[in-house]
Amino acid sequence: MFPLYLLTLLFILFTTSLGAIEPPGSINILELDFLTARNQGKEIPKSLKSQQYLQELINEAKEKHLSEETHWYRLLRFNKTRWGYWESEVDNKRYFLAEDGKHNPEKELIATLHSFFTEEPIPEGLQHPQCGYPERYHWLKEKLRFDPTRLVQVPCERFEVWKEALNPESLSVVFSSYYMQAPASMFGHTLIKLNNKVNENAELLDYGVNYAATPGEMDPFSYAYRGLTGGYPGSFAIFPYYLKVNEYNDMESRDLWEYKLKLKPEERERFLRHLWEMGRADFDYFFINENCSYHLMEILEVAMPELDISKKTGWIVAPGDTIKLYLAEDGLVISKKYRPSLYSKIKYKIFDMSEEERTTYFEMIRFENAFLPEPKDNFRMSLVTDAVLDTFRYRYSEKKTIPKQHKDYYDKLLIFRSKQNDEYTANEQIPLSTPPESSHPVSRAATSFGASSLGNFAEFQYRIAYHDLMNVSKGHAPNSELAFFDTTVRTYENKKPELTAMSAVKVASLNPYNSISKDFSYIFDTGIQTAVYRNNDETLRKQVGNFDLRLGYSFSNEFGKTPMSMGVLSVLAGVKVQNGRMFENGVRYGGNLSLLYQKEWGAWKIYTGATAQNYQLSHNLNSYYATFKIRYAFSNTHELRVEVNGERFYEEALISYHYLF
Repeated sequence: MFPLYLLTLLFILFTTSLGAIEPPGSINILELDFLTARNQGKEIPKSLKSQQYLQELINEAKEKHLSEETHWYRLLRFNKTRWGYWESEVDNKRYFLAEDGKHNPEKELIATLHSFFTEEPIPEGLQHPQCGYPERYHWLKEKLRFDPTRLVQVPCERFEVWKEALNPESLSVVFSSYYMQAPASMFGHTLIKLNNKVNENAELLDYGVNYAATPGEMDPFSYAYRGLTGGYPGSFAIFPYYLKVNEYNDMESRDLWEYKLKLKPEERERFLRHLWEMGRADFDYFFINENCSYHLMEILEVAMPELDISKKTGWIVAPGDTIKLYLAEDGLVISKKYRPSLYSKIKYKIFDMSEEERTTYFEMIRFENAFLPEPKDNFRMSLVTDAVLDTFRYRYSEKKTIPKQHKDYYDKLLIFRSKQNDEYTANEQIPLSTPPESSHPVSRAATSFGASSLGNFAEFQYRIAYHDLMNVSKGHAPNSELAFFDTTVRTYENKKPELTAMSAVKVASLNPYNSISKDFSYIFDTGIQTAVYRNNDETLRKQVGNFDLRLGYSFSNEFGKTPMSMGVLSVLAGVKVQNGRMFENGVRYGGNLSLLYQKEWGAWKIYTGATAQNYQLSHNLNSYYATFKIRYAFSNTHELRVEVNGERFYEEALISYHYLF
């Protein structure tokens, strides 16, 4: 058992060392730290001997061009901008000892050397630079062979106690799968798990290193906008791993995939030294590129100088794709582990039940009934009761209030379960989700040819990221879509190319409703679409602004003998708004109602449905839209699709080839 006092100590240490979890009231400490660091970066030793030694070190560092070495660039997160000058990705000034340290690697290195000679008393709560930047100190000490008689090494007790408490034997990169009901989890997430040998048989007591944004309270639109534009800070923090398992596995129902990395002892030491430094750093957080996965790769590159993967991501960094990069490194990932979510564990139990056990279970999870099952032959009381208890935890994990009748029933079930002696072993061998490395690449280019009621056409499509309903669902959330800047340019015979459609953001989650999760389905789409209308018996096309929001429910045989074999049927209703000069008063709006069906089996998928749009409220003609699509995937990167679409005043049929990269 991990000593409780060490857990407490660890929390205290991080509360005072990692900027990510510093209390809001510590702003004066942050300002003091910033001002102190700037003064320490200009430190001039009092004795002439120390002044002389400092100058010798600076001269030698310049002669060896240390500020141009890759490790120094990585420590400071320096990148060269398109204009040719250096700039650090770190966005808070407190991380730098030189005034222009964010843009000048050499001046930051010289300021760092100055700071190591700090003789002034360190203000309470702050650290000596040798302790605040242990990896900078360790690296420069090796490169310049510090003379301990001329530069005295400062004891760093806080850092040493913290390091000893963590003491990881190895590291694992953890991928948390997508959960489309929570906007923050749509992209997936990665973190690092510190595997302490002491916790070998109780790994939930390990710690996790997380890089995440701190958005605070805001509405979903502000959250999305600021996340796309770097509108809030991201920082590193460390948490007991069981908290992350509870958050992702239990509360958000996300399966976890753990990839254990092979690290040498000196690489683990380097990782810890630099992680401690990162407690001072904040970054502007971007959903698409400078996100959780990107900064984890960079911190691992500091630990492992031979690793060079952050530059292989392109300008889109999908968490699932970073797992592919780790796996592509020869010998880096030495094992993989699947940790099912609480919801998946409930499903495992249901799949293992007999018909009679299932019937009893589904009656019991109507907690109003509040009954205890009677003993029967071939009836596993423990299996059914455990599934009901898990379902209670799943339903109420994020709710502040629990009906008294339900809570009383839960307590009653706990007592009942404690008296059961029958044993069972849940079969959790086959993962209920697919690992991220099986996912397709997120960007897409496609070309299409088709015929329509307005003539033949050819079109080109491009999508920045991530996934649409017709893509292969392996490695992604099934029955879901998350697309950014999905753009279509089309040209009809003898006509100029036109921007046919552009979805700035499109999100869809069509997960089946059931008595356990009770998830609702939704589709949100905003951007540009082409409206077809009649003017003096002439059919015309015009690009218009588009806003479409639909909510409803989806249904499937999720718990049948062959789950989802019947496909997913969705019923959605919502509102659609389009603006254009051809509409009455320049806008049409009204309710819409959709009936959709999708079924995927292997390389094939069909998607069909119809939507009725009522624009009478805006005094415009009603409309409808119907579609039938079929896809065949040759591989993870090549798809062929055939589709037929129709709406009022327009029909078309097309075949398209999609390349994902």
